[in-house]
Amino acid sequence: MNEPPHPPRLYCIVATAAPSMLVFQRGPGKRWGLHRVDLSTGNLETGASFSGTLYPRRCDLSPDGKLLCYFALKGSGGEFMGQRGVKTYSAVSKAPWLFALAAWPEDGTWTRGAHFQEGAATNSAPLGPPQHGDLGPLAARHRLALVRTNPLQYATERRRGWVEDTDSPQRGANDVWDERRKVVLTKRRPAGKHAPGDRLILRDEGIQARGGIEGRSPNYSLERRGNALRLDNVGWADWDQFGRLLAATRDGRIQIRDADSPELKVVREHVLTLALPNQPAPAWARSW
Repeated sequence: MNEPPHPPRLYCIVATAAPSMLVFQRGPGKRWGLHRVDLSTGNLETGASFSGTLYPRRCDLSPDGKLLCYFALKGSGGEFMGQRGVKTYSAVSKAPWLFALAAWPEDGTWTRGAHFQEGAATNSAPLGPPQHGDLGPLAARHRLALVRTNPLQYATERRRGWVEDTDSPQRGANDVWDERRKVVLTKRRPAGKHAPGDRLILRDEGIQARGGIEGRSPNYSLERRGNALRLDNVGWADWDQFGRLLAATRDGRIQIRDADSPELKVVREHVLTLALPNQPAPAWARSW
């Protein structure tokens, strides 16, 4: 008898200036897939399928949700960026697709990729000219730059307002890659009609042998009106711009929840447990 496939692993990145969310799906099987959720309507659009390895925690979504900067390890064989043997690379594409409009080779999987930067002030090194493609429209049209991401746990979350809690352990002086501590991060609910003290809490469980995304599988809880509620079966969570709770479950569901209802009512849900379609990027995603 064949065993049922394991549920897909999910990770999401929310745009900071638009009601848009990108979903990374690992599995079933070994393929990766991308989806985009319009948070104003709740509708889901399926995009790229990828047979290599994606590193979602080293990726970034532009503020308007239109561009993706991703870190990838391609499969064996073939040619990329004009040469054979290029395995790891960072690239910019139009979400939710992976057609590389610009790309840079990476020195293995030790680096932490890159992210979008608004404005001139930054403590990170800018990326040089791409080895593949063109980066000109990024600054001219989108007013963004690409900079290297420094080693820091949950860097993508921190760029979206997550901060270390007071009981989060300090980073050790010899922890170059910031991998040894179990951090605790929190994020306040967006201001509005909601209770001002509501916040999400992320508790890291350390590097796991299996499961999770890039080996990390944190637990989440919601502190609401002074009471803490553990979010069971949730592998990723965040707030959207409307103050609703976003969740990716460990059994392959993307959910938008009403954080004010006693039972955290699910108001929209997408089940991502089917095999991913292998479809080419549309014409609009193949050029700037």
